[in-house]
Amino acid sequence: MTAAGNTTTRLLGIFQKVEYVFLVGVGGGVPHYTDYKKHVRLGDVVVSTPAQDLPDKYVYVFCEKAERNEKGGWDYEIKPYKPVNFLLQELAQRISHSNGLWTTYVQEGLERLKDLPGRWAAPEQGTDRLCVDVGDGAFIEVSHPAPAGEKTRESRVHCAPVAGGRAVSCGGEVRAAFANHARALAYDCELDAVLDSVVGNRKDCFICIRGISDYRDGTRGKEWQPHAALTAAAVMKTIIAAMEPPTD
Repeated sequence: MTAAGNTTTRLLGIFQKVEYVFLVGVGGGVPHYTDYKKHVRLGDVVVSTPAQDLPDKYVYVFCEKAERNEKGGWDYEIKPYKPVNFLLQELAQRISHSNGLWTTYVQEGLERLKDLPGRWAAPEQGTDRLCVDVGDGAFIEVSHPAPAGEKTRESRVHCAPVAGGRAVSCGGEVRAAFANHARALAYDCELDAVLDSVVGNRKDCFICIRGISDYRDGTRGKEWQPHAALTAAAVMKTIIAAMEPPTD
């Protein structure tokens, strides 16, 4: 992660006319076990946008430390990140209300990648297993919440903060607690060094896009990673296509 931050600093130093920064890749979803509208599944995409019910409009929050407090809850040491300009987030909000163009880009991507190594299509839905941690290293598998009256399931774009930090992303009670605290719907493998570079280089407009490949931080679900990366790239392309063309 330190090397990634250093590389970002060099790139933004060399290409000084960069105005918009997209951090695109895979991540771990934060599932909801009863409410379909709040549920994030494999193959979905989470785009970093502020939580509507929080006063601090951060889009990415890194947790450096999580400790139990005397009341039985958690105390967190965090680094929040938010852009000066929310243009990319506003465009993402529009995209999230429609499955039109971004899914078309997914299909175009599948066609272009068909002769390359790797399986880019979505794996069988049966491989998307939702489990509940019951403690002592034991898990039970449960059913995904489903939309009322619908038998087929399509991938969705969710707009919410993205979180990082090994102190909270690796599972257990603290993972769910911090996700609820930050309103995060995805975790990734710690991009704070990259975001420090983006903010330090005074880039006012940035966004994090995570295709969901597992239910941790995006590093475990190898089977879903290629498709999740493709869906994230398709959402990025859709946002770029919705932007005004450059004037210089």
